[in-house]
Amino acid sequence: MTDENKVTEQSPKKSLDLDKRSTIVNLCPWNISFTLPISNANILIGANKKSSINNQELVVLCENQNVMFAGTGNGNHARIYIENPELRKYIGFDSEDDKQKQFILTEEECQKIFDYKTISTFQKHLEEDVVSNHEKAIIMNYARKIKLNDYERITVLESHCDMKFKKEENK
Repeated sequence: MTDENKVTEQSPKKSLDLDKRSTIVNLCPWNISFTLPISNANILIGANKKSSINNQELVVLCENQNVMFAGTGNGNHARIYIENPELRKYIGFDSEDDKQKQFILTEEECQKIFDYKTISTFQKHLEEDVVSNHEKAIIMNYARKIKLNDYERITVLESHCDMKFKKEENK
């Protein structure tokens, strides 16, 4: 193998500029905070808001398996989503060939879960795809938004998420 081949094989990793910044999104319906490992800066991001952080800091956070970014592993079920696709590939959340994608519970994913015909399939996918507290809040809010009117699904949803479908009104 020549030196030229080595450079070509490693080029996807070298193409990421670690001095640039990438946009991150707080997926939680509440504020989150964390400390950057290199600069030691404290970061506070509002519910469902965006911010940008230096790529080098993000790589260190992900390589150290910070739960905010790594979730349950490989970025799945993370509380913070990195919008930069090159960076997600660099840290291994997405594959170069796009066969592996980081799982994030979006409105489209919520709808897929509610589209399952049988209650057992609905429950199976709910248990597999909705594992973190922020995801439970997301799917419950989505169910409220679409005005879910299915007693059996609401019961399963309440049980899995450990919260009531109907919001309590302040007295």
